[in-house]
Amino acid sequence: MTLLRVRNLRVSFATGDGTVNAVNGVDLDVEAGQSLAVVGESGSGKSQLMLAVMGLLARNGTAAGSVELESVELLGLDERELNRIRSRRIAMVFQDPMTALNPYLRVADQMTEGLVLHLGMARREALAESVRLLDAMEVPDARRQIAMYPHEFSGGMRQRVLIAMALSCRPRLLIADEPTTALDVTVQSRIMRILAEARAELGTAVVLVTHDVGIVAGGCEHMVVLYGGQVMESGPVDRVFAAPYHPYTEGLLNAVPRLDRDDSRLPSIPGDPPDMNRPPAGCPFAARCPRAVDRCRHELPGLLSRAPDRRVACHLPLDGPA
Repeated sequence: MTLLRVRNLRVSFATGDGTVNAVNGVDLDVEAGQSLAVVGESGSGKSQLMLAVMGLLARNGTAAGSVELESVELLGLDERELNRIRSRRIAMVFQDPMTALNPYLRVADQMTEGLVLHLGMARREALAESVRLLDAMEVPDARRQIAMYPHEFSGGMRQRVLIAMALSCRPRLLIADEPTTALDVTVQSRIMRILAEARAELGTAVVLVTHDVGIVAGGCEHMVVLYGGQVMESGPVDRVFAAPYHPYTEGLLNAVPRLDRDDSRLPSIPGDPPDMNRPPAGCPFAARCPRAVDRCRHELPGLLSRAPDRRVACHLPLDGPA
């Protein structure tokens, strides 16, 4: 069953330098209970795509297209209606836990608020449930630490608090925006394991938004590769990793450190992301693509099915399996 259905989503921002087109016609499906990775470099439109889904764009941002959550159109809903849906049906773990948490409130106050508001719990009951959630997130001595302020937690512990808050109302869909950024490898592994356990126990679908392709392989079933606000490629994780179709996907995967090769210098993708104030007429990756031809620079490729469960936006013959 399709839980989230995004069609032709466009997100733009009015700025002093003109209109910035952050997301340009993205289609996306998330099935119930699925784990989906949305992958791309910083500036590819990943976070703005998800903020549009949540109805949390900045005031100068506008979204057009369609975003359906369990057949309910979210675009155009007023704030009161969105607040009924957030936490209960869809929740988000934000990218920076230090700014996502209120520095003036104790963790207990922030965690119990949603339980009282959305589930109608009494304060004492909500506090007990919050402690249980922190225990499940492997926060040591949760009963004592819940009375602390966010700055008294480490970065990894703050991230666990955010995940616990997001899961407290047992949402059908959890969006995790760069949940492992700035964390060491050991903590990254724990965060990914916690998300997998929550998905298994609650049946919650998880959308992992990340620029770190390395954490996708063991944590997600399906992936969407975003660049210049557009989908470059999508498909099952194992098949995309085994045989990437798009040159951008290939570049991302080649830049991941591997134990089976001697990487004295990691491969990189030359050039810079496109200026979204003036997006290119053709493929947004054309200026950086080693195989680009004239057509790529002037004609935008459509996102086409090239194999079962595989889609790619590229004019060139594909190296992957047909």
